[in-house]
Amino acid sequence: MSEARTGFYGWLGNTLEHHSKWVIIVTLLVTLLLLYPLAMMSPTEQASDTPVGNEVVKLADDIEDTFDLEVLRIWFIVEARDGDMFTRKNLHELWEREQAIRESDLAEFLYTRYDEVAGTTTKGVEFTFADAINQALTLQSNGVADLSTELISDAQIKQIVDIILEDPNAKDLYETMSAEREYGKHGWISPALIVPVFADDEKVLQKYMSGDIKDASTEKKAKAREKFSREVQEIMRGDEEFNQSWGIAIDLELEIEDEGKISFMLLFVALILIAILLMVIFRSWLITGISIAGLLMLIIWLKGFANLIGLKGSVVLDLIVPITIVVLGVDYAIQALFRYRQQRDKGLLPAEALGSSTYRVGRALVLAMFTTIVAFGSNATSGIESVIGFAVAASFAMFASFVILGLFVPSVNMRWRMRRNPSTKQQSTSRKEMTSGGWLGRAVTAFSNRWYITLPIILIITAFAAWGWTGVETKFDAKDALEPDSDFVVSLDKWDEHGADKGGEPSFLYYEGDFTNQTAIDGMKLTIEEMDDNQHIGRDPVDGKPNVHALLLNILELSIENDYARGQIEAASNIVITDSDGDLIPDSPEQLQAVYDYVLANGLPEDDTTMRYNSKQIGELFVQLEPNRYATIITIGVPGTREQEIVKLASVELNEDLDNAMEGIYPETITRYGLTGSGDVRVEQFDAISESLSKSLIVAIVAVLLLLLVVFRSFRYAVVTIIPVLLVACWLYGFMYLAGYSLNMLTATIAAISIGVGIDFSIHFTERFREELAAGHGKMPALRITAETTGLALFSAAITTMVGFAVIAFAPMPMFSTFGILTAIMIVLSLFMALFVLPSLLQVFVPEPRKKE
Repeated sequence: MSEARTGFYGWLGNTLEHHSKWVIIVTLLVTLLLLYPLAMMSPTEQASDTPVGNEVVKLADDIEDTFDLEVLRIWFIVEARDGDMFTRKNLHELWEREQAIRESDLAEFLYTRYDEVAGTTTKGVEFTFADAINQALTLQSNGVADLSTELISDAQIKQIVDIILEDPNAKDLYETMSAEREYGKHGWISPALIVPVFADDEKVLQKYMSGDIKDASTEKKAKAREKFSREVQEIMRGDEEFNQSWGIAIDLELEIEDEGKISFMLLFVALILIAILLMVIFRSWLITGISIAGLLMLIIWLKGFANLIGLKGSVVLDLIVPITIVVLGVDYAIQALFRYRQQRDKGLLPAEALGSSTYRVGRALVLAMFTTIVAFGSNATSGIESVIGFAVAASFAMFASFVILGLFVPSVNMRWRMRRNPSTKQQSTSRKEMTSGGWLGRAVTAFSNRWYITLPIILIITAFAAWGWTGVETKFDAKDALEPDSDFVVSLDKWDEHGADKGGEPSFLYYEGDFTNQTAIDGMKLTIEEMDDNQHIGRDPVDGKPNVHALLLNILELSIENDYARGQIEAASNIVITDSDGDLIPDSPEQLQAVYDYVLANGLPEDDTTMRYNSKQIGELFVQLEPNRYATIITIGVPGTREQEIVKLASVELNEDLDNAMEGIYPETITRYGLTGSGDVRVEQFDAISESLSKSLIVAIVAVLLLLLVVFRSFRYAVVTIIPVLLVACWLYGFMYLAGYSLNMLTATIAAISIGVGIDFSIHFTERFREELAAGHGKMPALRITAETTGLALFSAAITTMVGFAVIAFAPMPMFSTFGILTAIMIVLSLFMALFVLPSLLQVFVPEPRKKE
């Protein structure tokens, strides 16, 4: 041993010099052990992207648990290629597609329900304009003509449309017309029609999902429904000679899965590119092969550990974390192998060089590991399950990176070379090889000598970047998550175009309490009345009233107005149902109780042969929780919810309506009420993401600074080292504002990654700089030597890391693509700050060392 090694890093260096075999054996054994949870303990549930403990989110979960889905509703936009659905050929093609669905192999799953327009039950496909016009033509011609009759003119079709719409009962048909409809010279023109398809949810789940329905996860059920919906869409489309059809947002989970499979291939592309770069950097097949093997082992450790501790699956954990730790983990190998080569260049034997290099670079590697873990771990404060999973998995992966890439890979490299040349000392490298980083040393010293120019410019740019950071929005449109040309995204665009006036994304007004007390029912009615002046809710295209769906109120009205239904309730309960004040609500608590008991058990009949609502349909929106305690939902559509500001405004209005209506009723009669819905949950999610970014960034900065203080034992070095890292985060989010990027669940994690990567680069530079100062060099020579050696290693590591992240930019999912672009830019910024800003700060704030006597 050519040097005295003390402390933890001395022990680490001695261990690798004398016991590297055991380091290799233990690492391989752990890898083998982690193969079991990797293969046999895969997660069966997906991590939630919503904030834990949030009342809006909790209410949404409670609604899902309380109300059973009976009917699977699949909405289609059928758009005419020639711009008008009210032509014979277009309606005939639609009618044929409807019949194809009703007569297909999927017929057994279709749901039979009462249709108010048809005045009877329909199977699967709602009664449409195509059905109504075909029926009218058949009646007019005594069965001789229908939509297939080519002699029928488009003018005749439009005349029939006018006749149909004169019927007050055709209001629901009117609502299926496009928002772009217009009444032209010859009659109605509608570029598209909305066509609902209904299926029995339980039958669909039994067929399209394996395992017990009750024990199945929400994601598993969603995928089963989506598989069925895609099959329905395929039939609805047919040849699409005259029309085009899109199922509205029918396959989110499957689309993510499909695009995720393509994106997952990018991990292997990243590995290939990293291998090429390693070959260019080290010019060694051995180092390249060992490093790639180490990266594959790293993925095994990551996934095995995640499965072992029960982390739920997520897009972030399944794709982003593996690519992140692969491209960051290779930095440990590059730093360790560069220093090993430098020690070999001094003529040390392989084992001696490994021990010496580990002793020298180990401090920087360990510190980089801990600070990166702290930076990633800070995301655990987010309160969002998927982000917490990212924090835990990424933190462990950085520890694994240190062990595998920082210790295992150099050990294998050393023992292989020692086996080939056990006693040969490597000759000192040529002058050209020794000065390969000379250009970098000259560039760094040039910037450092002109710190009075460099730092003010950096400060000015930072001020503008900080201003931009404050303007970065938190939003997440489907186009940001999925391929813009995917059916899912296109369907939403089509809905915005044709269905914007119908309602939009539903919000749910939840009521719980004693509904036998009429004040509870009055409160629900008052809520709807309060909505009259709202600016951000869906309205009936006929009368302009709020387009609410209040099943319970409808049931109570029908129990008064429908003689047959009222008679059945009275016969079953021996209670006469009356409405003396004409408010369409039974007069007494006993009468209300009788209605509830009957419809929950038997459904609500239309006549002796037809059910208006069966009991399961009613259970979708109205249930009894316990004696004298019920729960129900009123739904209202909110148009334009792809803009989060609209969701917020609608939420404020609806919550005010609820609060006003519940005054004097809550908590005596109505014991719980609230507003939720996917749009409302999304707002809470984005607020949590923004809060998480701020909180995790502060936690990361404070924790990293404290760690630097402990390790460096110098306030000056700790602060100087962390400043470039803060600049990276600031510049990155400033760039996001300039480029028009927004904050979402993925881009919010870049703050932590930028801290982790930036501090890694800065630590390596500062630690080597201090080492050169301790060796007796002045500040400028120390900066030059550091840049030529460690700086060159950082440059090489940054190139591989940047290329690895840049690969994600080619992902089909814009969310991943954006993440790849931003992280690649972040790497460039981190390298720039470490090589040009940090040296300038060291030049200004670190005093010149005293010359040794």
